[in-house]
Amino acid sequence: MSSVVNKGLKVRIFPDESMEQVLNQNMGNARFIWNNILNRYNELYQFFKFHGCPLNPNIRNLNAILKMLKQEYSFLHEGESTSQQQVFRDLNKSFTGFFKGTHNYPKFKSKKNPKQSFRIQKNGNNIRITNRRIRLAKLGYVHYHTSNEYKKLLKKSKINNVTVKKENGKYYAIINITTTVEYLEKSGEEIGIDLGLKNLATLSNGQEIANLDLTHEDEMIRKYQRKLSRQKYMSKNYQKTLKKYYKWQNRKNNKIQNAYHQFSKYLVNKYDIIAMETLNIKGMFQNPKWSPKLQKIGLYKLIQMIKYKAEWYGKKFIQIGPFYPSSQKCSKCGYQYTDLTLEMRNWICPKCKTKHHRDINAAKNILNEGKRIIEKNLNINEPVSQRGIA
Repeated sequence: MSSVVNKGLKVRIFPDESMEQVLNQNMGNARFIWNNILNRYNELYQFFKFHGCPLNPNIRNLNAILKMLKQEYSFLHEGESTSQQQVFRDLNKSFTGFFKGTHNYPKFKSKKNPKQSFRIQKNGNNIRITNRRIRLAKLGYVHYHTSNEYKKLLKKSKINNVTVKKENGKYYAIINITTTVEYLEKSGEEIGIDLGLKNLATLSNGQEIANLDLTHEDEMIRKYQRKLSRQKYMSKNYQKTLKKYYKWQNRKNNKIQNAYHQFSKYLVNKYDIIAMETLNIKGMFQNPKWSPKLQKIGLYKLIQMIKYKAEWYGKKFIQIGPFYPSSQKCSKCGYQYTDLTLEMRNWICPKCKTKHHRDINAAKNILNEGKRIIEKNLNINEPVSQRGIA
């Protein structure tokens, strides 16, 4: 069996000086449009609210504001049009997430942010990719480097859009494609995962996955941050130091990305059922002791990787509820030990006298609860006659 999935292939691009200016201009246009639409919507919202008729953000209203901007600022006509339309779609998506309670209110974008981007939608032949170059509508050709595997995939897949990104001084193209992925063979094995701060993950089979050692990278990043703070902004020395700062920032990000890809692929290859807890990461960031560690390890990124790879390759991924007492519950007899504290790494069940390692026991409970939820959903989806009810 197979599944049709969307993939984002990130490739390094190498624009010349003239193309750099074009790309930077379009990134600037996207940022300018985002900030101005957001600002004008805020003003219009207050105006309509004062007259007793609140203005809801939607595609139509945000598109109308973009048309007003294009009439007012002629330089926007020089940029790529589909990337400008994509800005108000992204802003509308951000508003939707805010009203659902899953995102914060949209923020204004800063020119000083080391990550800048714009997205071009595929429309006819406006995007073309050869073995060495990418053609972007109205912008021209740009050279890129990637693996032979990616090149083969690009030839046989449908291209949906291309996001051009400048990240820590380097340029990338993230090519969104639609392709077919073959399901992995079933292994008959299952695993529960307890994520944490001391260890990245503890598995229900007793295996512990340590956090990455990023001490050296963090020290070098802090070193160049201090140096930048003492130099004149955008002077020659400042720009030299900035390149070194970006080098270590990229090294850290690549180290995390590579480790998470390997770990998530390992899980999906080996296990048919992967159960995890639902973490309140937003709430955890409010804890001053946990926040610095969470910023380093990026748990949300890891969870998303495991989730989408499980979907791609035909494996079951389940997250249990955030209030399930996985640490307090005895995985053998089910007794709930409510006196368990965070400092207690090992404990003995008062009922069955089983000795537990806190995190391994939690991972076992997560797996048991995940299997129970899967079984319950299967029974609900079956016809009544197959559930033993006449």
